[in-house]
Amino acid sequence: MKEAIIKSQVERKKNISRWNFTMGVLHGTFFTGGRALANPDTIFPVFLSNFTVSKVVIGLFSSLMGSLGNIVSALPQMVVANRLESKIHKIPVLRFAVAIRALCWFFLSLTTYLFALPHPKLTLYLIFFLLFIFTFMGGIATIPFMDIWGKSLPSTLRGRFFGYRQFWGGIFAIGTGSLAAAILSNKEILFPKNFALLFLFAFILISISYLALGSVKEPVEEVYKKRLPFREFLSKAFAILKSDSNYRRFLYVQVLGGAGALALPFYILYAKDILKIKLGMVGILLLAQMVGSVLSNLIWGYLADFAGSKKVIQISTLVGFIAPLVASGISASQPKMFLILLFLLTGFFITGRKIGKSKFLLDIAPAKKRPTYISVSGSLTIIVASFPLIGGLVLQNISYGFLFMLTFVIVLIGFMLSLKLQESGATANEKIIP
Repeated sequence: MKEAIIKSQVERKKNISRWNFTMGVLHGTFFTGGRALANPDTIFPVFLSNFTVSKVVIGLFSSLMGSLGNIVSALPQMVVANRLESKIHKIPVLRFAVAIRALCWFFLSLTTYLFALPHPKLTLYLIFFLLFIFTFMGGIATIPFMDIWGKSLPSTLRGRFFGYRQFWGGIFAIGTGSLAAAILSNKEILFPKNFALLFLFAFILISISYLALGSVKEPVEEVYKKRLPFREFLSKAFAILKSDSNYRRFLYVQVLGGAGALALPFYILYAKDILKIKLGMVGILLLAQMVGSVLSNLIWGYLADFAGSKKVIQISTLVGFIAPLVASGISASQPKMFLILLFLLTGFFITGRKIGKSKFLLDIAPAKKRPTYISVSGSLTIIVASFPLIGGLVLQNISYGFLFMLTFVIVLIGFMLSLKLQESGATANEKIIP
């Protein structure tokens, strides 16, 4: 009888893992496809250039929604982790946050359509406000989002899970990227209708992704019996940083490797302002970035599960300091081939960084302390998220060449430090099918 009960519990856990794996991949697919229509490193800088020539302002917006991290999402994570660490069910918070995030894209589309031409300054302020809400709610959603995968997926499956999410999302994003290229190059769809249409499609696809995410099943896991006062929670977080040297080193690597964000939103502006590419080429470069993501995702996922997420972090960081070197060598006489290579590399870098970071973090975090580990890591991304703003200041006052070399040096230091990381989670010795 006891064996039958245990067998039933094991089977139920497998079923939950399979369901969550499927819904998580669906979420990643539609979310990535939707975000490609408003890509923060290609589409959005071009969109904002219709309102301002200030690289600082564009860097500020990239800091709000950048691919490597954003400032506002880091703000609530410690508070949310403190409140949720003693909660058995965290998914209601996730569902609330993602519903608000989806609505932001609808209002962003509406704002662009109605106000971009008659009231450009008002439009800029409203866009800033909507992106602030979108990213703030993302910070709230991060804790339950990551905690659920830590509960329901074994370590030996997490790399492929994050890889599949981004692989199928990348495939879909190639399609939506083609749509973006077609809309932006269509002379009959003029500004601001072209961007309003992109944001509307983004709203639809992101809403579908959140329906899938909201349907995941949250396993029950042991939690703390009561919530600590916030001051005591912070003391516990600092104690973890002090005692866990591997975790501390991981955070250093994430910050230094994240310095790739210094130049990331400005590669497209370099191509547009200095190399004088046409608007239709923006869509092609977006496609190149998506292709880089797609080609690398399965590699990163399997590498993380079978060789360890440390390898993924190291190799993706290596790619991260090669990209600005390529950018530095592009000339106006032959920009297309090297520009496509540059954006392929950024696709490799961004997706590898996400997969390596996510799996490594879940592997080293003890179950009960998982929200704390996630929140400290998430809060420190405020440094990474500030890099585009710093990059904008550097560019405004010095040059593209200096910005690219600064990015190269800092990411290189991150790569060297990553060689000292220690793999704490299991890697797969046998194939596990979700």
